[in-house]
This record gives sequence, C-alpha cells and structure tokens, in this order.
Amino acid sequence: MSDVGSARRAKDELKAKISGEPWCVGIGVEREDGVGFIVRVSIRSGGADAARAVIPERIGGVLIKVIENDP
Repeated sequence: MSDVGSARRAKDELKAKISGEPWCVGIGVEREDGVGFIVRVSIRSGGADAARAVIPERIGGVLIKVIENDP
C-alpha cells in the first residue's frame, strides 16, 4: 500500500511532466480502498490516447489512475 507522502511525490513528478499538456485538466492525490493513496489524473474528453502514451501506470509504486472527463 502506498502512503500519502509517496503519492504526493509521484503527483509532483507527474505534474512537472504533463501540467502544460492541453488534455490535462488536473492532478490530485486520493485514497483508494485496498490500494492506499493513488494519483488521479483528469483529462479532457478525447485526450485519452495522448495521455496514456505519456502517463506511466505507476511511479515509484504509486498507482496512476487516468479519468476522462465527460464532454
């Protein structure tokens, strides 16, 4: 299970990498049952392919969850 400190570090690393991308809406840390803390990345509708090409599945053991916003 990942702790909040690890998740925040992963969030900061990812934010530095993708915050300027046009499909990136927001990046946050949240708790998920059975996993611990994860990084949630919200992307604009239609940006899933571009986002998944850049966003890793995990950073330092912290799960990265990509959520596509509704149009």
